[in-house]
Amino acid sequence: MVNKIKNVQKIMKEKIKTNKGITLIALVITIIVLLILAGVSIAMLTGENGILTQAQNAKNRTEEAEVQEKADLEEQNQLIENLASGNNNIKEYHNGVPIPKGFYYIGGEKNTGLVISDIYEDDMENSKHGNQFVWVPVDDINDMAQCETAGGDCNLQLVEENGNELLKCTNEAHSETAEKIVGKLWAIETGENFGTENKEYKPDYELREPATLEYSEKLNRLELDGLKTDYKAMAISVKRNGGFYIGRYETSLSTATDKTAGDSGTACSKAGVIPTSAENSATNLWYGLYSISKTYTVAENSVQSTMIWGSQYDAMLNWVKNGNSDDKDKIRRFGIGNNNSKVIATAGNSNYSNDSINNIRDLGGNLYEWTLETYNSGYRIARGGYYSISYSPSCRDFVAPVYAYSYCGSRLTLYIK
Repeated sequence: MVNKIKNVQKIMKEKIKTNKGITLIALVITIIVLLILAGVSIAMLTGENGILTQAQNAKNRTEEAEVQEKADLEEQNQLIENLASGNNNIKEYHNGVPIPKGFYYIGGEKNTGLVISDIYEDDMENSKHGNQFVWVPVDDINDMAQCETAGGDCNLQLVEENGNELLKCTNEAHSETAEKIVGKLWAIETGENFGTENKEYKPDYELREPATLEYSEKLNRLELDGLKTDYKAMAISVKRNGGFYIGRYETSLSTATDKTAGDSGTACSKAGVIPTSAENSATNLWYGLYSISKTYTVAENSVQSTMIWGSQYDAMLNWVKNGNSDDKDKIRRFGIGNNNSKVIATAGNSNYSNDSINNIRDLGGNLYEWTLETYNSGYRIARGGYYSISYSPSCRDFVAPVYAYSYCGSRLTLYIK
């Protein structure tokens, strides 16, 4: 009997051990299954194709679409406003940039160099046949222009008086000179000192614009009142449209080729041709370059061309310097472009592809670029470097405008009428 009881107890203990083992295995399996399910759930929620990621992507796409829709609506409203005001020289907008009639968007973006051409090509780098220009945004006209007497303390605004659009200084202390608009230059002397805001306009000496000089300009009947009228018209357009266009290439003639600068024709901004200089009989001296710069046009007559103003050149440099471009360090860099060959090269030459700043070519070399800015009583300011001297694009040099320098050219700008 005792033995039977012991056998029963032994059997019971073995069953308990067996059941306990099964329970532990089941528990482990259950935990593993739960972990797998948890991993699958986490993978479904997160990761590149997860629910949460997809939901965030959908949210981002919706927000981007809303921003784009708002931008498109603003552009359409701007076109309608332009037409209502009688300004019908804008064909369309591309990401907020006005495209004048007669031009086509061919590449680039507003912040890093949007390019237009008067001949359409489907690829910017292959668009070699048309005149090309780059949009320079100017968010605040007060960074580029100022009141003649109020200087840096002025506040320029567009106002309408008697049906006319005027750019006026709204600083009441200077109301008597409210419409005397001059350039704000970002230097107080010549040399490599770009970046110091010149708030004082001195009509007879030092750096300034608009301004005339003695001698040849008197012979050519270049008048200060005419320059002031031209400057104000340009500044009004810049304020109204938020910027201006700068020649992508240095000024050339319509008869120029890759072998010669040409001997006649109208002003161009084209790649692959020899830019014109003060040595060329067709653009003789500074005044000749200034005169030819006003001849570029398109059939739609939507823009006005001119030799670049010093304040426009500075606005271009400030746009690059304060933007997010990879090219911003180039505006103070020496040795970019054609400045050691001793010979002028074709505009936009691929051998000097490093001389490209926000899609604008040859700012560091090839030709000095004469501007409308003056210095003291006898000099016009030239910018950048040229084919036998290495200056940075921000350099200011004073050059007498009465000599036929082979190394002095210029660059066009356009403002929308």
